[in-house]
Amino acid sequence: MPKIPTSRIMEYRERVYQMRISACYIVKDEAEELRRSLASVRAAVDEIIVVSTAGSPAVRDVCTVFSAEVHDFAWVNDFSHARNKALQYVTGNIVIFLDADEYFLHPNHLREVILDIVQNSPDFDIIMLLRYSFITGESMIDAQQDYSPRILRMPGMHYEGMIHEQPVRDDEKERVVVYADERLSVGHTGYTKERGPEKIKRNIAMLEEDAARHGHTAMHDAYLADCYFGLQDYARVLPLSRKVLASDMILVGTGSKIYHQMIESM
Repeated sequence: MPKIPTSRIMEYRERVYQMRISACYIVKDEAEELRRSLASVRAAVDEIIVVSTAGSPAVRDVCTVFSAEVHDFAWVNDFSHARNKALQYVTGNIVIFLDADEYFLHPNHLREVILDIVQNSPDFDIIMLLRYSFITGESMIDAQQDYSPRILRMPGMHYEGMIHEQPVRDDEKERVVVYADERLSVGHTGYTKERGPEKIKRNIAMLEEDAARHGHTAMHDAYLADCYFGLQDYARVLPLSRKVLASDMILVGTGSKIYHQMIESM
């Protein structure tokens, strides 16, 4: 077995020493969901930052159990504002930014896998995680899969968009995106049959408001098509999807989803 050069070992140790991971959340009142999510990251992170948008005592109690730092921030109907507020408090150079209803399915090697990615792709901006959005309980049988930007390199990143907000570079340069494997997969319980319709209707209202404020784009059409598909309003899915495909929009992590939705809608 070839001997590893001392310089490589020192470089590896330096990266381990320098890597500080922050876990970030914006939370309304999802205390029990947050408890499970925090349990999945606690062993791997150096700090936990929670921005509470409703001042929920139950959320604060959960944060106390996990030694999370809590900051109150009044909700202004804009997810980017809340996420960027949370980023102001982080001290880590790697940020895991989950929703309260998301959690790592394989948390035991979380830090180790992130370090591997940092070693192999040191210039990354975003790590895309495979996400399973459960429909029936937490069954994989009908879970929907997509890739979601949930780990960021900091500093130098912020979020844009009222809803379905996306991380972008502060200097506006093209982002370097890396895809994680199954070891960093995430479970998502926010759109189960019981809870999905209410959240989808909220998303439609916010998307329409965002389009009115900042101009209607193909991004709005893509997310609206997804929303109406979730509500089984198939007549609206098809024209919205056609507009997306006719645009120059690049679908990152969800390239096949729009075709699936169109086929099902037809």
